[in-house]
Amino acid sequence: MKNQRFFLFFLGILHFPLSILAQEMKFGKYSLTEINLQSVDFEPDANAVVLEEISKNQFMGTVQHADIHRRIKVLKETGKNQGNVSIRYYFGKTGIQDVSRLTAQTVNFVNGEERITKLSKSDFFEVELDNGWKEVRFTFPNVELGSILEYSYHKTDKSIAFLESWVFHNTIPTIKSTYSIDLPSYLNYRFLAQGEKTLNTPFKGQRDGLYSWTVKELPSIKEEPMMSNYRDYLEKIDFQLAGYAFVNSSEYGGRSGFKDTFTTWQDLTKFITELEEFIPYMKPNASLKGQLGNLNITGSNETQKAKEIYNHVLNNFTYSALGGYFPKNSLKAVLDSRKGSRAEINLTLMAYLRQNGLIANPLLISSKGNGRSRLVDTPFIDQFDQMIIHLKADGKDYYLDATNKSFPFGYLPFNMHVAYGYLLHDQNSGLVPINLMHRSGALQMTNMKMGEDGNFVASSTVRFSEYDALEKRNGISLSDEKKIKEHWFGSQQDKVSDFTILEKSEPRLQLEAKYSYIEKIGSQNSMVLISPFQLFRWSENPFKSEYRTFPIDFSYTFLDSYTTMIEIPEGFELDDYPENAEVALPGGDATFSYQVTTIDNTVKVSANINLKYPLVSPLIYAELKYFMEMITGKLTEPIILKQKVNP
Repeated sequence: MKNQRFFLFFLGILHFPLSILAQEMKFGKYSLTEINLQSVDFEPDANAVVLEEISKNQFMGTVQHADIHRRIKVLKETGKNQGNVSIRYYFGKTGIQDVSRLTAQTVNFVNGEERITKLSKSDFFEVELDNGWKEVRFTFPNVELGSILEYSYHKTDKSIAFLESWVFHNTIPTIKSTYSIDLPSYLNYRFLAQGEKTLNTPFKGQRDGLYSWTVKELPSIKEEPMMSNYRDYLEKIDFQLAGYAFVNSSEYGGRSGFKDTFTTWQDLTKFITELEEFIPYMKPNASLKGQLGNLNITGSNETQKAKEIYNHVLNNFTYSALGGYFPKNSLKAVLDSRKGSRAEINLTLMAYLRQNGLIANPLLISSKGNGRSRLVDTPFIDQFDQMIIHLKADGKDYYLDATNKSFPFGYLPFNMHVAYGYLLHDQNSGLVPINLMHRSGALQMTNMKMGEDGNFVASSTVRFSEYDALEKRNGISLSDEKKIKEHWFGSQQDKVSDFTILEKSEPRLQLEAKYSYIEKIGSQNSMVLISPFQLFRWSENPFKSEYRTFPIDFSYTFLDSYTTMIEIPEGFELDDYPENAEVALPGGDATFSYQVTTIDNTVKVSANINLKYPLVSPLIYAELKYFMEMITGKLTEPIILKQKVNP
């Protein structure tokens, strides 16, 4: 057999000067606007700002070279911590990435005069981290209010299948961020842009292979209430190798050409499922089939059979806390050790399901926090980070992850509540919608009347359904009444008595509790103030800031219904109560209603919250803030009784 070797066929090693890629930011040259800047229009409370940053990229052979230049200004005393810089990179065993040519300086302006403090070579420290990672660390000297901190460095990267992401966002606001790249003709890449500004940025250069993205006026990255993970909404650009030129050489000559990488989802599926570690899960041999088929399955339909198999894997296999979408260990190793990564355990579940006649396939997802708010419908494997299983049983779709004992059959952890996934199938692989069918929410019925001691006693029944049942259970044993009461009532748990709780799994997951609650009334002269509700979703408005950068994520949809009947005691009458209210978000994605009615000597207080879509755009943050203020205000507002003048 002829020995053959493959290598990239390099065409056009010399490129246009990178200066044409973006308007040049000269090191040490500052505009009057930068010198005089004292605050940021789009984030006035910022303590520092990235004035400008540029990453210029080109290839020399098959090595990516990046020149990165960043300029920061300190606006407040608390912004001085921007003077501590760390540059992280993956060196590995062979110098996959490396950082060099570091230059940095602090610039202060006193009476219009520049005072420059340059860092010397000894001011930069290289630190070894775990698993092949390294960091270059340095601290800017003489950092003051108004200082400009400027640094640049050169970075090389030998890993060209996936180029390192460029994130336009920073932890402080960014006025201008530019990423440019000069791609040689022998390499072809797919682009994956994320974020409205990046998606809408014209990026074509003056010739083929020349691309540049400039994004302006980006607010800082900071945690916000009800935010799944800010990384999912960062403005950024990614690249995946789509093809390369090659020469096939041998002692008798060779041929050249261009090879495309995965052009369709089915191509990618074929590559994945033919990996050595993957094959046994998809096509187990006779011995493995024997192990997989020895379960005593008694279910009368497909769903019942699937639940038995799911519970077997859930209760007999241990999750190693390793994520990822590819198995490292064989099916035999997982069956023997009874432990594995998420991919290994879920693929084992799939193998059990298939061996017992059920239709199950791998489903790759981008979990919340992976940095993908949207998937692109192109075989870009780097979009995904977790593997779960899609099951078709009795005509219904189920999505399974057998690594968390707190989640029964058909329920996924909240970080896996995503809109789409990549289904690996023998035919027609590709992106599919993920529809998690559930009816979550709380239903509470309460009766209140005055006790002999003058306090009101509430007798309540509350039922939490599906994902609300999981949240209220919180992995706590039902026999641990103290922990459950603490989780539900917090500091008010001492007021709760006669507490009983029951969990139901069919026809859907529910948690039902009954209890009594002493409502110690507030008394002002002859007035009695009664809070009609004890358990509700929010006791105060979680949204405090004036503006919002990222979408609001409620995790799942729900319908809450609260009803309280208050018996007016003898000698009292209704004095005041909250006004009825109905409010909705624009588009009707969430509604709230509140109503007070009187029937003889009884006051009925009803409230309903209906969230129809879990993600809310920051564009309607002001409306959402008002919506939440209405909910928390009404649910905490008291009913006021007063003593009759002549009882």
